Amino acid sequence: MPPVSHPFKKGALVILMNYNDHDPPHVHVRYQSDVRNYRIEIRSRRWLRPGLDLPPTLRRMVEAWVEAHEVELLEQWSNAMSGRPISVVG
Repeated sequence: MPPVSHPFKKGALVILMNYNDHDPPHVHVRYQSDVRNYRIEIRSRRWLRPGLDLPPTLRRMVEAWVEAHEVELLEQWSNAMSGRPISVVG
């Protein structure tokens, strides 16, 4: 799963995107080495379940970052679904 960005503190939170992932368009958030439990839909900023909740401050930061970079993230989603390289956003 290649990283799309390190939006906050490099290594603390990493935004990732899978190639050939399932709809709806979403990104994975790696937090404390756990990538399985944190997924957020790009368009609606709805957190996908099952999953754990990020601490509230981090949750709001990720939601704001995804909202600010929605266009670029959707472009990268299209690239990933077409097997094209993913570029870093933000």
